[in-house]
Amino acid sequence: MINTLNDAYQPDLLSSAPPEPTLRLPGLTTERYREHWNTLLAWELDQVAADKEQIVLWKMGARVVDWKQSHFSLVVAGIRENHPYLEVLVEKRGTGLAFEGRVLTLRKREGFIHFFCPDLKRHMQMYLAPVFGRAIENGLPVFTPEDSFSLFFNVSFTPSARAAIRMNVATNIMAEALNANNNKPRSVSHRWLFPEVEDIVMLPPWAPTTLPLEEVWIDNGLNTEQRLAAKLVSSYQSPVPFLIRGPPGTGKTRTVVEIVYQILRVQPDAHVLVCAPSNPATDTLAERLGKVLKPSELFRLNDQNRTFAEVSDSIRQFCYIENDKFSIPPLKNLMRYKVVVTSCLDAGILTGARCTNNMLGMLEHSVVNALHPTCVSSIKPHWSHLLIDEAAQGSEPELLVPISVVLPFSVGPIIFSDRCRSNDLDISLLERLFERPLYTNAQSSIYKPFVNLVKNYRSHPAILMPPSALFYNDTLEPCARGNGDVVWSGLPNAKIPLTFIGSTSLEECIDERETWYNAGEIDLVVSTIKSLLAEGARSVPPLAPKQIGVMAPWREQVWKLRERLREEQLGRVDVGSVEDYQGREMRVIIISCVRARARFIEEDGEKGLGLINERKRMNVSITRAKELLVVIGNAELMGQDPYWIHFLQFALRNKLYVGPDLNIEMDGNYISRLESQMVTEGLNDEEQGILAAGGLAREVLREVPV
Repeated sequence: MINTLNDAYQPDLLSSAPPEPTLRLPGLTTERYREHWNTLLAWELDQVAADKEQIVLWKMGARVVDWKQSHFSLVVAGIRENHPYLEVLVEKRGTGLAFEGRVLTLRKREGFIHFFCPDLKRHMQMYLAPVFGRAIENGLPVFTPEDSFSLFFNVSFTPSARAAIRMNVATNIMAEALNANNNKPRSVSHRWLFPEVEDIVMLPPWAPTTLPLEEVWIDNGLNTEQRLAAKLVSSYQSPVPFLIRGPPGTGKTRTVVEIVYQILRVQPDAHVLVCAPSNPATDTLAERLGKVLKPSELFRLNDQNRTFAEVSDSIRQFCYIENDKFSIPPLKNLMRYKVVVTSCLDAGILTGARCTNNMLGMLEHSVVNALHPTCVSSIKPHWSHLLIDEAAQGSEPELLVPISVVLPFSVGPIIFSDRCRSNDLDISLLERLFERPLYTNAQSSIYKPFVNLVKNYRSHPAILMPPSALFYNDTLEPCARGNGDVVWSGLPNAKIPLTFIGSTSLEECIDERETWYNAGEIDLVVSTIKSLLAEGARSVPPLAPKQIGVMAPWREQVWKLRERLREEQLGRVDVGSVEDYQGREMRVIIISCVRARARFIEEDGEKGLGLINERKRMNVSITRAKELLVVIGNAELMGQDPYWIHFLQFALRNKLYVGPDLNIEMDGNYISRLESQMVTEGLNDEEQGILAAGGLAREVLREVPV
């Protein structure tokens, strides 16, 4: 048994060549689970490697950063937009073949990297003449950052397989559990990954402890659905995953924080693992949990490659630091924490430390069996609960990493490969589970293992109209309470705090189209902010610069906006990329779309950049604003996008567009229930007809069986 489990903990992804592209992908079944996901992971890693091979920098000059430490710098323009995507790696040594270096720091704004390469240092000492008047060390020359030398290199990049290996190990662990004992009886792994209605019938949810009679909430603003989710998860052990689904602004993260508190209140002996696919989303969880938990109760686990600059002081108090880098504490200290928060992939650190329910249970079983061979005792898992926030943003193998950590001991969700994307690697475990009969036909179930959150507590009702119709089947319910009211004369329709400002200025590139900026849009953003703040005292409460967020899809636009705003004494305005705003909200959001020329859109798509033909990124961008949303972009170009065109139709229909004339046909599609209810005053007969037709079409479509 120990050997079998140890084998499952060993990666096998790199032990053979990736499967041929013509191979038929094994189906996603319990029997072929390992082959299915490992084939996709191998294809994905192979595609990443192939992409890296295409990126060769010719005749590049390196400069000295720190001679004693063998640190050098190199210009890599594409890192401004993570193309190529580079990772900072620690404790890796060169092979001595050619010059293999380790990336230390990414200086994205300047477009260069710092790297560690002792072999390059030795080569320079052997083949370069010393600088006149400069020190000699052990008979060899010494160079400084001020020195220039005529050494040029061709630079290529190799991919890091670390993330793929962690997913590979987790896949192997779960596949081993799925196929143990010939799949009979249905194990925990079956109920978690392939849940059936019979699982609830045969093993109804049960209360692991006596439930307290009194309800105590740390967040008194939770609605009925959020409280129901917190009560069910904290008070009962469900044999199948409990799913919480909801669009942006419906309070999913808020619910997760309450669930953690309720678990610890109802089950004081619990140990909770809390994860999210990205570090920013994980930091948000740690920040909120840190308001109710002590540093002795909460631990934020970071990969040792993460820099201190990425982690705020408020979170760092919950981290463990050793030898000037993030680390994992000794096992006995780690097991004292009530809550451990980490990203899904970094949960693999716990696997590497053998701090999983499987390994801890095996250790306990071995010790008890050695001391008391005839004693039969049950093994209590260390990790009692796993909560994954933003689960729809991670692939299934990514989510398997934390799932494999909490899998009980048992004796006896950006994708590069089109081939993987067309199969299952871009489908989250959450999406797949919601398609299973247990969740789609739950009306007949004695227990519904999910909650749908549809009440939006973030945004003004008008701001919800486009995303509700475009992305959420017209289900969003505006419930924002306590929001203010931004008053601005720049709104073309004072009743609706949303406007699209059309721009005709052209974008410009940096470093051969590696990143882009649009000076005309920067001017429009700055003038919009100045206008808003000039009238800021009229808003309730008065509008401050720090309550305004500016979003752009390219880093160069972000950096130039920050520089310009600092020049205008507006440095407290928050500026970031779309990804920077994942999970965040601001009173005012201004989006600078940047792109103005159609011929670059295909290239944007290949790199996964921009806001055109990027449905998920568009969704994030237009759902961050609480009280006012301003979009600045080339409307003619954005009208070529199948989703932005309906946003523009919404703007034109409700007189929210400002800019050059647009030749866009009004078809009446994607008219939300909210729009039909709220925006009928002042429309002429033709506009009223479009609204009525859109509303009728919406109701007819709702009645069509899927």
